[in-house]
Amino acid sequence: MTAPKLAAAIRTAVAAWELETSFVQRVDALADPGKLGGELASGVEEALIAAGEDLAAVRQEVLSAPFVVLTNVFEPTQLPDTPDWFTPVPDATGTYAGRAAAIAAQAFLGMETVSYGSENSGELFVSLTAIPGDGKFARKSQGGLRGHTDGVSFPFNGETDASNARIAPSPDVVTLVGLRNPKSVPTTVMVLQEALGKLSPEDIHELKQAQFSIESQATFLEGMRDILGDVHTAIDEPVLKDAAIGTIVRFSHSSVSPTEPGGAAEKAAENFAKACSEVAQAVAIQPGDLLLVSNRLCLHGRGEVGGEIGGQSRWLLRTYALDTSQLDDSRRHLGNRPAHVLFP
Repeated sequence: MTAPKLAAAIRTAVAAWELETSFVQRVDALADPGKLGGELASGVEEALIAAGEDLAAVRQEVLSAPFVVLTNVFEPTQLPDTPDWFTPVPDATGTYAGRAAAIAAQAFLGMETVSYGSENSGELFVSLTAIPGDGKFARKSQGGLRGHTDGVSFPFNGETDASNARIAPSPDVVTLVGLRNPKSVPTTVMVLQEALGKLSPEDIHELKQAQFSIESQATFLEGMRDILGDVHTAIDEPVLKDAAIGTIVRFSHSSVSPTEPGGAAEKAAENFAKACSEVAQAVAIQPGDLLLVSNRLCLHGRGEVGGEIGGQSRWLLRTYALDTSQLDDSRRHLGNRPAHVLFP
């Protein structure tokens, strides 16, 4: 497995960037992730070549994997107390190093680090922490999460939403950045092929039919209403699809249901949810680690977080990557939004 070698190359590139820049320069660099990604990816490539690695082989191995853990790729130093909301990510040496590491990894894979205007005001990175209070976000942040793919109501890359051709694809990769995890709360990953192995051919057939309604996830709802005037829902879409890389998935327990309730489609969705829970693997993301999750070949969730707020409590960052080589500019927000913010 090339993951340790890629992790070492990213660590080398990020450390060199930190040595060559001031804190103010890092702040400016993060405002242009496309440019920074190109610079850091070159550093990653140079380190891999120096180690005798074949760049194409490393990329292919990572891109074809359902998930990859890259350990100790940056130093999470000089962190403030854990924040109690998604945004903004606090400015600190460790948060900039973690963000640079994620951008470096995604750029090396040939992907752009992106966000969506309808989620958290288009912020490129968000904090995943326990939120105080007893509202829906607080309850969800402190509990576990079942298996899902992100941006689930958005189309697969290369496809167009039936209701609005401007809607950008869901991310190809979800990247989690480890800043703190004192109780080793696990992120759960569910490899699609392993889950499918527990289903009957009939269930798989049903999941590939265009008969499911897919609603927006909670973090997108407010932004959807502001931008689109309503919540986005994809009607009569499949959960599974055959693609060049194999069978791919878009699914969320809370957001996907048969357009017509009951029958074989509903049973297949229930069986799929059960299969995902049965194959779930626990990955405890440690400070300095990256977890790259294919949003096509893997679902992800989380174990119980608990109610500890702020201080030294659990703190991850999350960002998205997308192969935008074929993305039309109309599917970006344009206007006064940064180029990495996609529509809606």
